[in-house]
Amino acid sequence: MKRINNIIVSLLVSFAIATSASAGALSVSGSAKATYGTMSGEVNGDNTIGIANELAFGASGELDNGWTWKYQTEIDPSAGAATADAVTDDSNLNITTPYGTVAICVSECGLSAALNFSADAYVLMSDTGYGEGKVEPSNISSYANMQYHTPSGLLPFGIVGKIAYAPSGSTNVNSSNAQNTAKSATVGNTKMYRIEAAPIDGLAVNISYSESDGGDVSGATDEQKDEGGAIAAKYATGPFTIGVGKAYSSLRLADGTATDSAESYINTNYSLGYSIGDNMSVSYTKEKSAQDKMAAATVTYDQTTTSIQAAYTMGGMTIALARADYDNISYANNEDAVETILAVTMAF
Repeated sequence: MKRINNIIVSLLVSFAIATSASAGALSVSGSAKATYGTMSGEVNGDNTIGIANELAFGASGELDNGWTWKYQTEIDPSAGAATADAVTDDSNLNITTPYGTVAICVSECGLSAALNFSADAYVLMSDTGYGEGKVEPSNISSYANMQYHTPSGLLPFGIVGKIAYAPSGSTNVNSSNAQNTAKSATVGNTKMYRIEAAPIDGLAVNISYSESDGGDVSGATDEQKDEGGAIAAKYATGPFTIGVGKAYSSLRLADGTATDSAESYINTNYSLGYSIGDNMSVSYTKEKSAQDKMAAATVTYDQTTTSIQAAYTMGGMTIALARADYDNISYANNEDAVETILAVTMAF
């Protein structure tokens, strides 16, 4: 890890002393999307109308030596608030050189491959606003982090390697002059690795692994540290797209943790998408998450999400209908729900 830190620092220093840069171009992006959602089953929520409320502000430029840079930050009002307050989050600065890309990220730049199996027509239903309780491996984007990515085209089969390091468990959205961030009691530093490959036309393979040290708990030791990994493959041929994925996560367990506590999770996912002509697409996805507890005799229940979706595009507008059946929400037996989302999205 010390060598990786040195590489990142060296590239940043080179960037700082580069002769000059052209004026950066500014951009604003977002999503003009409205949704209507319904819930039924073992939930108490009401029908919901929502509209996209995030805007991303970006800037980019090029140095005289050919290096490029890109900056982005987002305005993201608090979800569910009666009066939305504008919050700046998800910021990152990327510097691309012939030797690779360096990224400095706050609440951004996730490297997990756990969700890269999705061939959904609209959205991965376990990643919507409703929390069905599925546990995924830790992602470096939870923390302020720095990354290095190998150059595109350097390795065979389209392989790109990415490595990231978060020096602390801080989840603060810090400004550039932030110092002396309070230590986390549960998470120390985090390291994460990702490999992307495209060995044949139409096939994308993603692999990730992360591990976190324990936090600053005086005199405490851990029985098990937080670590996780995922592999996902997606293959597109003609009108079909097929995705499969497997993910594993072990939770941090301090000494003395109750034996009926969750120890690890194994997620098995598959997804099938089909394009009906140029404008219509449909999909079927199933996600299964199996929980394992410290005591082998403890009864556990698998959490599953099954989703059917359809999307139709005409001009710059897309209309999508998605339904999900959630079984054993948060791994509790017979806690089931059904979610339906109707979405209208305008391209801009």
